[in-house]
Amino acid sequence: MKAEGPHDSLHDWEGPSRVAVVVMAKDPEPGRTKTRLHGALSGDEAASLYASMLADRCDQVRALEGAVPALALAGWDGSGSPPALVPEDFVPVPQPPGDLGAGLAAAAAHFLAEGLPVVMVDSDSPTLPLAFLSEALDRLRGTPEVEASDLVMIPSEDGGYCLIGLRRPAPTLFEHMPWSTGEVVPRTLERAEALGLAVHLLPAWWDVDTPEDLRRLRQSLFSTWWPERTARWLAAREARSSRPAAAAVAEGERWRTPWVRLSSRPVYATPWLRVREDRALTPTGEVTRYSVIDTGECVGVLPFVDPETVLMVRQYRYVIDRTTWEMPTGGVHRGETPLEAAQRELAEEAHVRAARFEPIGSYHTSKSVMDETAHLFVAHDLTPTVAQGDDMEFIRIEAVPFSKVLAMVRSGEITDSMTIIAALRVQADG
Repeated sequence: MKAEGPHDSLHDWEGPSRVAVVVMAKDPEPGRTKTRLHGALSGDEAASLYASMLADRCDQVRALEGAVPALALAGWDGSGSPPALVPEDFVPVPQPPGDLGAGLAAAAAHFLAEGLPVVMVDSDSPTLPLAFLSEALDRLRGTPEVEASDLVMIPSEDGGYCLIGLRRPAPTLFEHMPWSTGEVVPRTLERAEALGLAVHLLPAWWDVDTPEDLRRLRQSLFSTWWPERTARWLAAREARSSRPAAAAVAEGERWRTPWVRLSSRPVYATPWLRVREDRALTPTGEVTRYSVIDTGECVGVLPFVDPETVLMVRQYRYVIDRTTWEMPTGGVHRGETPLEAAQRELAEEAHVRAARFEPIGSYHTSKSVMDETAHLFVAHDLTPTVAQGDDMEFIRIEAVPFSKVLAMVRSGEITDSMTIIAALRVQADG
């Protein structure tokens, strides 16, 4: 439903599938915003980057089906007109004085009192996949396949969380919490257990707080899921600072010194990959060209029919001009989590679904010219399903004893790296 005017009443959004999604925000004020980035950015730059990340988060919330978009702005007590920073199609939510917990508690109470489940998400984790937010909403609503959870959470890698959602009041989750420490998630889970809340944890993600986070952000610039405004901000800054100014690093430190990307230009792109040419500053102070193939993320699934048998696929591979033995593998589509991609690929290639997935690790398939990360899973409790496969894939499915798979790995008959690593890791784990 589209709002009829700026900051419409919550009642214009009522519906059984609606979930309020509150972006927790601050005013991007130079010198007071993202101060931990000031070693790498000026005060003005840190505030401008934060404003870009906040705008991208608001766009992401708009794209969520069934979301009531809202923004809680620190420092606004609800008096007078909503601040200009609050988009007209977002519900403005006051934040009382106090710490982050006070703001989260107030935002949750604001919507739970209206009978709406509520998700509160940060504004400084711009690479957080849309699929994670969608899953959080679905977990609060419940689906025919999944019973609704009382609490959903996406932990952040620094010990806090990027997102927390509730479908019933639990204000004690936010009281006297040691914010900005690694104790936030464990204590939240302890309190949720004491309250009898059904909890669902999504995979951890990362936010942008430090110069190291900024470097990680820069290295992700050309990923296909990148948020638009943040990408433009970083690209513009790279262009402004494309002059090599770094001195050469001492010889004994060069092995671990990151190269600095000065500029980049696209060379070739298809729906499946991109090729780009970078100009990079090396630890010796020299500028070099570096070609990169960006394919994003992929998944591989080793599906066990029973403890001794796995499903394998056989197909002709054009690049190596031979027929291979492999487990089901494929790329992660835009907006998918690796787990969602694994379930889809398993259905498309092996025509089964799995009730239980076990992640067994991730690795870089190439460390030199290709940017691709593979996520490996083991699947159990299989049931038949029907799924539309790729029209360009011609696959034969075979049930194979796992002992035979290991023998083919040792003999070199299996050459697919994802299958080899998955099989050896399962063997090593016993």
